Amino acid sequence: MGDFETIAVIYESAFESKGAVHAFLASTLDFPSYYGNNLDALRDCLTDISHPVRIVLVRMRDEGPLAQWFDKLALALMIACRENPSLDIEILFAS
Repeated sequence: MGDFETIAVIYESAFESKGAVHAFLASTLDFPSYYGNNLDALRDCLTDISHPVRIVLVRMRDEGPLAQWFDKLALALMIACRENPSLDIEILFAS
């Protein structure tokens, strides 16, 4: 998987709310206390990361209650990855 200081794996099926995903990422990636818990704040924090970080998003093929939000999360992650060479994003689909 490479030499990453931090690896965060987000299983879509493990989260029941957007807030839980934000809390997981904030804790795992050591975001500042003022982290805004929204996708814009997430992109901002991800583009500020200066050490090698890999985030793996494991999507479900079924339509869950947060499916559309996870689509937006995936887009935010991809944009941040494009802007920050320290960031590696992998999006997988569970069967």
